[in-house]
Amino acid sequence: MTDTVPAVDALLQMHQDAFDLVTEGVLWVDVTGRVQFGNESAATLLGYSRNALVRTSYFEINPHFSMLGWKRFWNRLQENTSERLDTEFVNADGKLFSIRGRAGFDIYSIDPELCLVIFHATEAGKRDADLLDVVQRDGKIGAWEVNLTTNQVFITPIIRRWLGLTPDRAFYPAIEFLTLLQGRVVSTVYGDLRIAYKKLRGTTDHVTVELPVVTTAADKQTSPTIYTARAQSVENELEVYKVYGTLTRGGDVLADALPHQSADEELLRTALDRQTDAVFLVSYADRKIAYVNDRASELTGYSRNQLIGSPASRLADPARAEEIAALYEEVRERKYIERQTVVAHRDGTHNPLFSRIYYYGKDDQEYLLIIAQDSREEVQLSENLQLYVKTLDALNEWVIWLNPTNEVVLLNEAARRKLRRKTSRSLEGLSISELMPDLTIPALSDIRQEQIDGRFRAALDYIYTNPSGEDRTLQVRFAQVAAGAQFFLCLICRDVTQQYNNKRRLQNTKRRVDELTRQLQSENETLREQVEQINTSGSIITASTKYQQVLGQIAQVADTDATVLVTGETGTGKELLAQSIHKFSRRSRKPLVSVNCAALPESLIESELFGHERGAFTGAIAQKKGRFEQADGGTIFLDEIGELPLDMQAKLLRVLQEGEIQRIGSTDPITVDVRIVAATNRDLEQMIGLGTFREDLFYRLNVFPIHNMPLRERKEDIPVLIKHFAKVYSDRMGRNITHINPSDIETLTNYEFPGNVRELINLVERAVITSTASTLNLRASLNALRRPDRNDETSFRSERIIPFEAMQKQYITEALKRTGGKVTGPGGAAELLDLNGRTLMSKMNKLGIDRNKFTG
Repeated sequence: MTDTVPAVDALLQMHQDAFDLVTEGVLWVDVTGRVQFGNESAATLLGYSRNALVRTSYFEINPHFSMLGWKRFWNRLQENTSERLDTEFVNADGKLFSIRGRAGFDIYSIDPELCLVIFHATEAGKRDADLLDVVQRDGKIGAWEVNLTTNQVFITPIIRRWLGLTPDRAFYPAIEFLTLLQGRVVSTVYGDLRIAYKKLRGTTDHVTVELPVVTTAADKQTSPTIYTARAQSVENELEVYKVYGTLTRGGDVLADALPHQSADEELLRTALDRQTDAVFLVSYADRKIAYVNDRASELTGYSRNQLIGSPASRLADPARAEEIAALYEEVRERKYIERQTVVAHRDGTHNPLFSRIYYYGKDDQEYLLIIAQDSREEVQLSENLQLYVKTLDALNEWVIWLNPTNEVVLLNEAARRKLRRKTSRSLEGLSISELMPDLTIPALSDIRQEQIDGRFRAALDYIYTNPSGEDRTLQVRFAQVAAGAQFFLCLICRDVTQQYNNKRRLQNTKRRVDELTRQLQSENETLREQVEQINTSGSIITASTKYQQVLGQIAQVADTDATVLVTGETGTGKELLAQSIHKFSRRSRKPLVSVNCAALPESLIESELFGHERGAFTGAIAQKKGRFEQADGGTIFLDEIGELPLDMQAKLLRVLQEGEIQRIGSTDPITVDVRIVAATNRDLEQMIGLGTFREDLFYRLNVFPIHNMPLRERKEDIPVLIKHFAKVYSDRMGRNITHINPSDIETLTNYEFPGNVRELINLVERAVITSTASTLNLRASLNALRRPDRNDETSFRSERIIPFEAMQKQYITEALKRTGGKVTGPGGAAELLDLNGRTLMSKMNKLGIDRNKFTG
């Protein structure tokens, strides 16, 4: 029987249980840096409970790693299998301790893959620390460390004593310690210290700096104590994470190291020659140079032999002779001064120096000891700084620097010019929330992490109200900047009001173009309808001598601007007369706009005739020109004028009287030059009597009335019209019809044609459709003719004459009964009555007929 192989998870669990038996600490860490498991020894060494340990990340335990550094370490492990560890961990109390160990992938972890970190605290590290403490105490050497990860400064007791700090406090925040140090170090040297520190933060390096320190107990008239600081930076995979070094006091080490020896002049000279600053010893009595070090010789371009014994004025600027003479007396009186000076170089140039000048007098010997620092680099830095400041002040953008508590530290001229109008107080030190309310400021740590991760934070828009009350739009971007050990949040604010206004204007222009496009499309549609009407109707076809009278009237009135009222039954071709009037008028080059008043819903009649402004009512998304504006300079044909509501009749009367219209939503009148041709199949005079049509409007319309006679009164036109429309529709449908039966023509000539020309056109079109030969098939059409002997169509007639409105209502009601309430479509009441469906529905609304009563 073969042994069963345990599952991978079971093997990993057995593996982890086995490590609980060892004294080394063991951590299992995943690819994100999260601790997945730790053994008992790891929890004890780190000061966590087992449960708390698995809630931590490796970055909390090892402060020298970031997420990016961990990913690089992980990739390196995949190539090298394992790596040795010699680093520092932080326990739960925040204390660092040295560890050594090894890291590699656990072969029993597959999904997820885990890194195994085995470590132990080095006892040797404790011994080293004890020995170092002895060396510092007995050798009078102070030690210090800056942890850039935690921004904490550690100093040993001897440095605390030298600087006059609290003996029991070993750790200081970096910003606080630098502030303390700035108050104790000679001001000009503090700048060099900041430059050296910035250099160490950027890369691994070694630096030595001389620090003249004035303690709180020292007399300001006495010389500062000279200390030597040596520093070294350390970096991990990502960045410099630590700077540490020593501090020694001038004379302490040498005096303790050689307590029984006399001062060795050669040793002292060697020490002076190793100084980075120039040293000059000048006799007060004769103003001659008694000693110079190598650095002084380098700065002046003269050899030491050339300088010693020569007048000090050799190195001075002759133009400053009086100032230099006064300087001797000032130093003798004050004992120590600091001064910006210049030294003459052998080549004739003058180099700027920062000099610390000490007076020494004993017995009858007096000397000036000058320790001079080359400040050319500092001057260059100052000039560069001025260039940066001038450049920033020349920008139109606001640039504002904030400290971690969001207080203004610095700002450029553009920001100062705008923000100082907000308050009479100094802007520096104010909270940004006072100057720019409602501006959301991100945390400085978030900005720093985004920059480390290479992420980009989008700019945000901020509305700023200037003193004149105008709203300006600022586009604000954020960046982290470092200055020495301090970090600042930088705001770059750009005024984008003009760009946004241009964008809005472009959007408004585009919207206006879209509105005009829609309006043009509407006008094109109207013109297309007119073209279709002209193509369909064609010119007036007649052979009737009676109808020549109507044509004569058209000829009389066409060339005038008189209003024309065309009356006549339905289907007589009233619109064709209107087209002829327009065609032969002076307005023929302008549009003829046709409006069927009966086909328009009452709620839209005014908008259709007079137009509307954008937003005038719900759904008015764009400005629209009405039919009167479209017909400006031309003719408007108002068909079914008797169907206009009374309120619209009043507005139409105003157009006739004053030649002005007013769009819905506007108060501005618009002058239009329009000739009106109206048409109706109703008795307008009877409607005036009923109060449904305005008498004044009737007289305005009835300037030149034309009655279009029905087809039954001009029977000689019936054969001509049949032949004409037979040809029109046969050509249109591709039929070859060459013959019409005379008997069919005779039958139709005797027919009353209650639907007039429209009925005849429909009859001929139907005949052409059903024709299969060259002879026009009128048989089926003749069978469908409306005859007076069909009693079912006249069953509602009465011997008594009733009003026209009542007769219409009765007629429509009978049609609805026969169609079961159906109004439009095949078999509907509109088809039965030979009316347009929308016209019939408008009449039903006006007469109060409810079609639902006839359904079911």
